[in-house]
Amino acid sequence: MKWIAIALLVANLGLAAYVFMRERMPDPDAQIVKQQMNADQIRIIAPPAPKPATPAPVTAVPAAEACTEWGGFGAADLAKAQAELDGLGLGGHMQRVEVNIPSSYWVYIPPLKSKAEMDKKMAELRERGVSEFAAVTEAGRWRYAVSLGLFRNEAGARKFLAAIRDKGVRSAQLGQRTQSITQTTFLIRNPSEQQSAQLAALKAGYPGTDVRPVECPAS
Repeated sequence: MKWIAIALLVANLGLAAYVFMRERMPDPDAQIVKQQMNADQIRIIAPPAPKPATPAPVTAVPAAEACTEWGGFGAADLAKAQAELDGLGLGGHMQRVEVNIPSSYWVYIPPLKSKAEMDKKMAELRERGVSEFAAVTEAGRWRYAVSLGLFRNEAGARKFLAAIRDKGVRSAQLGQRTQSITQTTFLIRNPSEQQSAQLAALKAGYPGTDVRPVECPAS
């Protein structure tokens, strides 16, 4: 029985030692509180917002130009047409373009017997209000004829012939004659709707001319 008493004594001593040591060990929860240094000053900082993406630069696209061409004019109608266009207030939007084109038709007075008769006929033309014509003096088939107008197409030539005959020039004729002539065309940049309508109205007074949209030349 003696060894049982010794075993109980050792167990009691061990239990007492455990209780003694446990009371002196630090409280783990207290240690956590102590480690929270300045806990009342802690602030949660949100991460910085991402910078907005810089939009790509927008390249301005120039508005396309619209051009209208009115032509072609010979010397007879050029000054009058210019004056009427000036009245539309086109300013710097209008320019004159001189072009050499092949003509296919002409209105003329057939060759006369001599220069004297040709001069007499031209005097009669002036009396009837016809101021634009040209004497043909070079040797050949058409010598001493009087040229009244050159045209690219037959329709324009016929309208002009009718207008000349209305002035009493009954001897005028229409024929084919291929040669190069200089005509004037008016180019208008970006005409307004009103100006376009006015151009169309003016065209009616100039037989053989055309008003049409064209590609604008480089400035």
